[in-house]
Amino acid sequence: MRMKLFVSVVLLLAVASSCNVERSEKYQTLLSERDSLYTEVVAAKGGFDQALTTINEIENALESVRAAEGIILMESEEGNTNKAVSEINAIQQTLQENRNKIADLEKQLASQGAQSKALNETVKRLKKQLEEKDNYITSLKDELQQSRQQIAELNTQVSDLNENIESLNENIDVLNVQNAAQQATIENQDAALNTVWVCIATQQVLKEKGIVKGGLFQGNEINNKGFDQSQFMQSDKRELTMIPLNTKRATLITTHPEDSYEITDDENFSKVLNIKDKDAFWSISKYLVVSIK
Repeated sequence: MRMKLFVSVVLLLAVASSCNVERSEKYQTLLSERDSLYTEVVAAKGGFDQALTTINEIENALESVRAAEGIILMESEEGNTNKAVSEINAIQQTLQENRNKIADLEKQLASQGAQSKALNETVKRLKKQLEEKDNYITSLKDELQQSRQQIAELNTQVSDLNENIESLNENIDVLNVQNAAQQATIENQDAALNTVWVCIATQQVLKEKGIVKGGLFQGNEINNKGFDQSQFMQSDKRELTMIPLNTKRATLITTHPEDSYEITDDENFSKVLNIKDKDAFWSISKYLVVSIK
């Protein structure tokens, strides 16, 4: 409408000019209106150019947001949630800045009375895109926050499990120590149960060491008082099956079931004590005293 009015004024001026009425009041009024309209056209054009510049800035910002979305998704998949959240905060700030630009642009277009349908549609489209991006980024940030919370919970669970494992390992170590002590005790007890003592000596030595008295072994039992224990050889009855006596004559002083052993000769005609039944042989006494000549 303003352009049509501007053209009309120009035509009227041309007519007035041809009539040589340049100095008339009407002519001066038309000149003033022409200058005013020209100023408005220039201002409108400047506002339009500024609007286009703002629109380009907003579209470039949206393009950078699209690129940043791919980076955020990649960082999220790699577990860099802290960095992803930082990128999201930067994007949200960019979106807010461009929302402010659109608001200023709408005010500018309204104040200038701009009636460009295409321009208004472009502004609406950009507003919609900004809203969609804002909603998407917000939901993405919520998902990342949930992921961070889940990761924190998992880390807590892993920490608890590690503490439990450490506690179990400590208990296992204690049990191992206890088992080792029990095993040692069992082995010592087992060894004690199966330990026997053997003394093979002449009658004179047996007297001197207090193992027998007066030439007789009292009650066919070992004298447990005052004899020299070092004269006895300690052995494991489970492994003791044959005892070389290294003499041609030998007599068992201690009492042992007769059918649990036998005395035989080796190839040099020296006596050998063969234990046929270990448990029966040592059932009466764990001491074996043999008098040799």
